[in-house]
Amino acid sequence: MKNLLIVLLVSSCLTAQDKFPIVGNKNAVAGSGIWQENHEGVGLLCNHITTAEEVAKGSSEAVCFVVEAQALGKDDVQISRNLLMVKTWDKHGLTAITDFYFDKQGNEATASTPNAMHATFRLVINFDTHLATKYVEFPTKTLAYHLQ
Repeated sequence: MKNLLIVLLVSSCLTAQDKFPIVGNKNAVAGSGIWQENHEGVGLLCNHITTAEEVAKGSSEAVCFVVEAQALGKDDVQISRNLLMVKTWDKHGLTAITDFYFDKQGNEATASTPNAMHATFRLVINFDTHLATKYVEFPTKTLAYHLQ
């Protein structure tokens, strides 16, 4: 129930009722939709976490909060929450990333877990086209998901 409330809250707060899944500029970004390739629901919010003065100087830190919901079966939903650090942000878009580790069963792990596999979650948002793409980068391949 707690996860459902989080998803509903994020989804209701994120989107301006617009035809685009992403609404944003150099100050803030919000969006929700479905990853086209795997049909997971997603809500995201990106914002600067410093003062307006620091943003104006170009020395602010920014983060993206991403909540994804995957239906595993009837009455069975898996919720994942990710915090991504924004690496670049200008008037045309942003790129945010986070690294994570998982074991051979696909469960979250730490870097020190024996045989842990590493992946990078890269979120690229284009303000001009109002589109977002999530890249999940593994050492040998990259998967791309497009928000619709």
